[in-house]
Amino acid sequence: MKKLAALLIGLVTFVGSSSVVHAAGAGTITLSPTSLSVQTGETVTLSVLVNPNGESIDTVRVELDYDPLLLEGVKFELGSQFSSLSPGYEIDNGTGLMNFGAFKYGDRVTTSGTMANVTFRALSSGTALIDVTDNSKLINNGEEKVNVAGLGSASLSLSGTAVAPTSGGTTPAPTGTLEEQALVYFGAFAGRLPSSSVDWEALHCIAYDTCKPTVQNVEHEQTALVVFGEKYGHLPVVSMDWSTIHALAYTNVFFNWDETSTSTAVQEEPVPVVEEATPVVEESTETTTETTEPAASTWDDGISADEAIGIFGQLTGRLPSTSQDWTAVDYMQHGYKPAVQDTAKEQQAIALFGSVFGRMPSTSADWNVVAAIAYSGAIL
Repeated sequence: MKKLAALLIGLVTFVGSSSVVHAAGAGTITLSPTSLSVQTGETVTLSVLVNPNGESIDTVRVELDYDPLLLEGVKFELGSQFSSLSPGYEIDNGTGLMNFGAFKYGDRVTTSGTMANVTFRALSSGTALIDVTDNSKLINNGEEKVNVAGLGSASLSLSGTAVAPTSGGTTPAPTGTLEEQALVYFGAFAGRLPSSSVDWEALHCIAYDTCKPTVQNVEHEQTALVVFGEKYGHLPVVSMDWSTIHALAYTNVFFNWDETSTSTAVQEEPVPVVEEATPVVEESTETTTETTEPAASTWDDGISADEAIGIFGQLTGRLPSTSQDWTAVDYMQHGYKPAVQDTAKEQQAIALFGSVFGRMPSTSADWNVVAAIAYSGAIL
């Protein structure tokens, strides 16, 4: 599974937010056909099939992994199941990832059908696998409904003389006015069209970034980042992504913030109106007593000295020995807040955390580890 490579966190500082473990469901995402023979230079189109298997689905996110030396991602097109394309999609023929999502207003999807059609071009002879990765999601009202064991794959038998790639892949471009583009974000998080003056103010916030306050609320923004990441499978990139973070954090349309305490580190997740307040990536349920591979759940009550040494070893491949090394261990145990924030280092630290632990930081202990990576001088 490809890991999230980076996270821009210039809007947040190192305070923890609570995490939510979300249960899996019975829904499946598969590819059809599952096997084909293709000549190099030719294109092949596969259907992405979603079967709710008794679940109700309002949002889907699909990530496909393929060998970019054998296949070139060309395009994806939505099918009839989910009519609205979600923001945040890409075809990366450098790493071999195709990532896109869609949602549906009103009635949920309860019957199987074609979520999308994806097109690839054969580049070289060999056997090319296209896998639906476990970053893929089926969501209803913020709850995960995918059965990870039901994520499919396709095997393509490629033959012929190797050909050169023709493009970096094409994806649908945003169209319409800023408000029309913002409507897509609004629908993704509210599950409905705007109907009240408050709704339209939130939509204008997404379109024009009108609700960013003078005084930043770190806890709200941090929770909004987690929710955005869970919805789209990546963290904010373009300016409208970030204005959506502000709409999530500073309006009561998507969350009832008035019922959530934000005086200290977040103690519980705010209650979303219709969409999810879930972690960026799947929570690990595996526990272990080995200090070299501490599971996330063992950090909930803080990181012990032994665990900190084990985490240091995972990050560096060695035991601590220098004063900087032991500073990193101390930061993991007790935390650290810099007088002057270094966004570039924090971004690198988040990327390393994600690549090592396979998830984004969410608890206060996680953020202590990120602070140690960024500011101890022993790891970066």
